[in-house]
Amino acid sequence: MKHAHRISWILFGLLAVIYIALSLLSVVHSYVNPSGDLIAGRFTPAEVANGDEAVAAALSARRGTAAAFGLGYGILLLGAVLAYRKERRAFGWIVAASLVNAGVVLLRIPFLGVTHGLAGGTFPLIIILIATALGLVDRHRAAA
Repeated sequence: MKHAHRISWILFGLLAVIYIALSLLSVVHSYVNPSGDLIAGRFTPAEVANGDEAVAAALSARRGTAAAFGLGYGILLLGAVLAYRKERRAFGWIVAASLVNAGVVLLRIPFLGVTHGLAGGTFPLIIILIATALGLVDRHRAAA
């Protein structure tokens, strides 16, 4: 495949931009509009907290912390993608970080018995593995 490396880093880059955009949206929901922040797609933090403002604020703050880490990961991923365009070894860090991310998300099944939210941690890994495979195809072709 002639343009496998280019397609690979474009996929990585799109994923980074999606992480950044969704994390920023989550920051807005948790800090700017906590009454619009839905838990499990049905309840606001205030409803879950049953009127306790401190608990509602803590629930929104937890989402804000998760959004901050998501935003940081997205920016770091974008930086790795920019390095990957020129230095092809950088993809190993992208894959490692994505495997850890998906692994921690999947731990919710045995520890919490919850499957809600699995797509958020596993779908990006699928995109990253596809992009990695394309990069490896291109690397193999260049070495041959």
